[in-house]
Amino acid sequence: MGGRLSRRDFIKVSMAAAGTAFVGGSLVGPFIGKAFSAKEEIKVGYLKATHHAQLFNALEQGYFKEEGLQVKPVLFSGSGEIGSGIVTGALQVAYIGSSPSIGMVTRDVPMNIVSGSAMESSGIVVPANRPSTIKSVKDLRGKKIGTIRAATADIVVRYKMLEAGIDPFKDATVRNFTHIQDILTGLEKGDLDCAILWEPWATHSEALKYAKIAFLSKDIWPKHVCCRMAYNTDWAGKNQDAAVKFMKCHIRAYMHIAKNFDDNVKANAKWCGIDESEIAKVFREKRQRLTLDIDPAGSKKFAEATKALGIIEKSEFVKDGLNDKYQKLALKELGLKSLPDLGL
Repeated sequence: MGGRLSRRDFIKVSMAAAGTAFVGGSLVGPFIGKAFSAKEEIKVGYLKATHHAQLFNALEQGYFKEEGLQVKPVLFSGSGEIGSGIVTGALQVAYIGSSPSIGMVTRDVPMNIVSGSAMESSGIVVPANRPSTIKSVKDLRGKKIGTIRAATADIVVRYKMLEAGIDPFKDATVRNFTHIQDILTGLEKGDLDCAILWEPWATHSEALKYAKIAFLSKDIWPKHVCCRMAYNTDWAGKNQDAAVKFMKCHIRAYMHIAKNFDDNVKANAKWCGIDESEIAKVFREKRQRLTLDIDPAGSKKFAEATKALGIIEKSEFVKDGLNDKYQKLALKELGLKSLPDLGL
């Protein structure tokens, strides 16, 4: 990996197929839940997204092996499918977007959000081949907007439209897509005025000259929650030692990233499959940031926004939906008194 994706390859890495996952380069699915044995590998759902940098760095630095864990990363094309995997027990751990994870912990499902992973995660892009007047949310009135429905930035942008007095269902045309490539084709052909993309794909679309970034999600909602780390509760409850060890690796990776910019760039370029220069731009310009914080207040606000858009029915979390138990135990074993906030 490391070379810039062709437009044809972009389709492959951005495709979404409901109920399926990529394992070893092949599509598998749908998921069927089964009991977990402590002797089995820990299956971890992830996306090709810089939001999951802690996982990529933990893998590259060998932290899981040091803890005696057998970890199998399972590549998905969307967080919704990761959520299905974690609640059925087909996955034990998930790096997953805010919308599906927060939506699930308002329901009685066997999943807890156990750590933060990323925040301020996305870009609102406009066509590269023609001028645009879009510079902020207020400019979205009357526009044709491409989005992956219920992705984190989709919630952020459409909720901020509501707050600005712009009804995203009546005062704009919001088109829902399943493939990022289709969004970019719409931009190129003039079918869309703008689009909402998560990183590193907003930056990558810019590099391929499909689009240019008009503003970032952090510009309209500072420090908004994005991807989280979640555990299947049945697995974590029966395998607390492994759950704590996994959390230790997650925290160690975050701390490694803070002191090793180049290592982080290389790890993300490898696991996302795009050029290191683009990954470096994402992190150097803080187009997307990393965090360990579960952020109860921010999570609650995001749940309220998701409910306001009619995507979930209630915004109250079930008991232990946000669960910092494993963080506390991991911090104790690492000799830390509190979560490190290293400004990533």
